[in-house]
Amino acid sequence: MKYKVEDTLEKILDYRGKTPKKSNNGIPVISAKCIKNGRIDYSSCYFISSGEYGKFMTRGFPRKGDIILTTEAPLGNVAKLNREDIGVAQRVLTLRGKAGVLDNDYLLYFLKSGEGQNLLKSRESGTTVTGIKQSEFRKLEIDLPPISIQKRMVKILLLLDQKIDINTRINKNLLEQLHLMVSEVYRNPSFELKPISVIADVIDCLHSKKPYPVEDGYGQLIQLDNIRDDGFLDMRNSTYFISKPDFENWTRKLIISPGDFVITNVGRVGAVAMAPAGTKAAMGRNMTAIRLKHDSQYYSYFFAVMTSKEMRREIRQRTDVGTIMNALNVKDIPNLRIPISSEQQMRGIEKTFKSFVEQIEANNLENQFLSAVRDSLLPKLLSGTIELS
Repeated sequence: MKYKVEDTLEKILDYRGKTPKKSNNGIPVISAKCIKNGRIDYSSCYFISSGEYGKFMTRGFPRKGDIILTTEAPLGNVAKLNREDIGVAQRVLTLRGKAGVLDNDYLLYFLKSGEGQNLLKSRESGTTVTGIKQSEFRKLEIDLPPISIQKRMVKILLLLDQKIDINTRINKNLLEQLHLMVSEVYRNPSFELKPISVIADVIDCLHSKKPYPVEDGYGQLIQLDNIRDDGFLDMRNSTYFISKPDFENWTRKLIISPGDFVITNVGRVGAVAMAPAGTKAAMGRNMTAIRLKHDSQYYSYFFAVMTSKEMRREIRQRTDVGTIMNALNVKDIPNLRIPISSEQQMRGIEKTFKSFVEQIEANNLENQFLSAVRDSLLPKLLSGTIELS
């Protein structure tokens, strides 16, 4: 049955036009930049005091389980609230389905689907920054199955997402353990800080105009979105395919292959990722590749160090501060320092780190598979191709 969105919602909270006074601590406020990849990055929130919270949140308070949707910059990012002590900033709608009409989780998956994203874009407006107004969002029309069917659909999709979340939490813990061991290495007097050029080759990207994407292209061009926060490339996260001539041109210096690393020069300066099994891609603009030398096959150790807080500090020290944006000069990357010891000790620490990194990579690959299954099921469930009676 077709409904207007406004008739399916118990609550729409919109704090457009309101800006609270920020604080160094207190209650976190979710802005559009906090919502990405279907999740909320609470580390990107800003804070307001409890007193300011009461003054600011006069249009209503978000609840655990509500769905939040970015209305611009960018339009269409969506996530589910898992806490209540939270504020919501401008350019974010907080949505709550009517009991017996719209299940919140069904709304989440619908808005994430291709159909939902296309529906949002059909009502967007603006020139420099495009977005959707609340008044236009309310007019959207959606087909809703009975609430019992919604819940059955959601149950299937949630099982997949729950396994993805478990793997993600395991990886977070494994990475924290790795970084604790890296900190011990930095304090170990038997290790000496040496430039990474001792054990790796540094290859600059192609400085040419970015090639145009093509449907059914020959190969992928790595984009910033492919670099995950946990230090791995995820080529599913942004599929920028290019033609065979462009691919061959952009891989003249090297093809990014399993075990290679890329590091960004601008934007997210110093973001590092290792290419997992199965990777065959061209390096995009404003990136630099790092490939370990044949006699220095310490992939796991190098991954752990390059994603550590110690290396982040080293990168910050070598970052050039510009008026428009900061940059890490490619000439400085070979001089980034990494703890190096005797070959025997390096082999021993690589053996210790390897089991952690292999488990992280295996969990990431499983998550990519589960995400692909979920994303293929979603349109079939929404369209009724797969019937749940």
